[in-house]
Amino acid sequence: MMQSDSVLPGEGAKQPYVREMFDRIAGTYDIVNRVMTFGLDQGWRSRLIREMQLGAHAQVLDLACGTGDFLKAWSAKGAQVYGLDLSYQMLRRAEPFAPLVQAVGEALPFADASFDAVSSGFAVRNFADFAGVLAEVSRVLRPGGVLGVLEVATPKSKVVRELHGFYFGSLVPLIGGLISSDKVAYRYLPQSVSYLPSEDRFVELFEQSGFVDLKRIVVGLGAAQLLIAKRRGV
Repeated sequence: MMQSDSVLPGEGAKQPYVREMFDRIAGTYDIVNRVMTFGLDQGWRSRLIREMQLGAHAQVLDLACGTGDFLKAWSAKGAQVYGLDLSYQMLRRAEPFAPLVQAVGEALPFADASFDAVSSGFAVRNFADFAGVLAEVSRVLRPGGVLGVLEVATPKSKVVRELHGFYFGSLVPLIGGLISSDKVAYRYLPQSVSYLPSEDRFVELFEQSGFVDLKRIVVGLGAAQLLIAKRRGV
């Protein structure tokens, strides 16, 4: 049962709720991200790109691209990258490193086998149907293509978990609310961790969508995770 102070949307309302929320906070999202992660999120993105081990000139889709952190990183590596997000205001603030598309992850407007790789940062919690997103990602990836996901995680160490829980659950909403003047949005972000699949469920969902060789790397003392998998086929 949801707590009385929950700001999580009711069943069926998640997609429009998330779109409107990111439209509201688009102008301050990047600076709050840097503050929330002490600037470590940029290094985590670079690590994910390295772990995906793509060749030069790869065709890459960045899913839920926001204002374009991954787009910049991929472009610097020489990839031909495309960005997709459901929030128009986030896309407006993305620098022109790539073609941009406003759409949802559950209905990607691309042909089958269009990409060598798909990346996504801090978006799993925000999808209305993550299983549906994985099915679409599998469809647009070429056989042997790579999916790389950066997402928050819950530290296993009890001490670190309690410190992280206090910071993420109490200080982040305060910091985010002060910078963005949108306290509801930055209460949603910590609470949305409840949407994350467990480690076992991640494996199950990836396998059901045609992915193999799932690799999980914990970063930030367990506060974030990198998930890398290949689309089945050759």
